[in-house]
This record gives sequence, C-alpha cells and structure tokens, in this order.
Amino acid sequence: MAVEARPELVGKRFLCVSGEEPLELGEIGRWGWRAGVIRAVTHRDNDNPELTVYVEFDDLEWEKREWVKVYEDFQIFLLEHQLVWAKRKESAQVQGTKAKQIQWPALTFKPLVGKAVLGSIAAVEFFSDRQLDFLTDDGRISPTRTKWTA
Repeated sequence: MAVEARPELVGKRFLCVSGEEPLELGEIGRWGWRAGVIRAVTHRDNDNPELTVYVEFDDLEWEKREWVKVYEDFQIFLLEHQLVWAKRKESAQVQGTKAKQIQWPALTFKPLVGKAVLGSIAAVEFFSDRQLDFLTDDGRISPTRTKWTA
C-alpha cells in the first residue's frame, strides 16, 4: 500500500530554481537548485497566483528564513511528494567492474511551478546524503510499501 501525500504545504521539503535564463533540460543537474522546508503559507490553495511561502533554505542559517512568491520568483518549484526506493549507482566500486544499481530510500517531488519544463522527469532526493538525481526511467523508482501490524 503506497502512502498518500499530505495536501498541506507547511513542513514539506521543496526544490526550486530561480532566474530569468532559459532552462535546458539536458543540463538539469547543473541548474541552480536550492532546497529547504516550507514553514508558513499565505494561502491554502496551492494554485493561487499570489501564493507566498515562508521558507528555510538548507544552505542558510535558520534565522535567515524569507517570504518568497512561488509563482513570481521561480521558474521551477517542486514539492515533496512521496517516499520511494530509487536506484542509484554505487559510488565506491572496483575499477573495471560493472556499476551495480541498488535501491536507496528517497523522496520524490512534484512540480507546482514548471511542470511543462520537466515533462516526465522525476526529481529525487536521497535521504542518506540529500543528493539530487533526476530520473526518467520508471523502473528506477518504486513506491514504498508499508505493512501495518497491530
């Protein structure tokens, strides 16, 4: 059974890209990605064009939180969506051996802004080191399955 995504924004992780330059999909890993956590919102409706969120960026001290306008300040704004197992290449391997792909726990993101730019590419953030990866092969991501016992 896959776990449902929470509808509210507060407390969710996000990924974003700002700027005016056109984004080239082939260079997605080199875009100016920033990540963080949403701490407050001005509207409950995610589609409101005036949606403003109070964010805490991972690369800044918590005292430097700021209000940002989601639909004005960013070309891409992705929201935490689902816990998954995602394949990534093992970084430490013996030279000359085949790259082994194992599944790691990760978080996927869904677009709030920039859906047309990303198309079918899924952004994932691995829990172990918060490394971002962008996957196009559906076979590399599988939803977590939870069995609840009494």
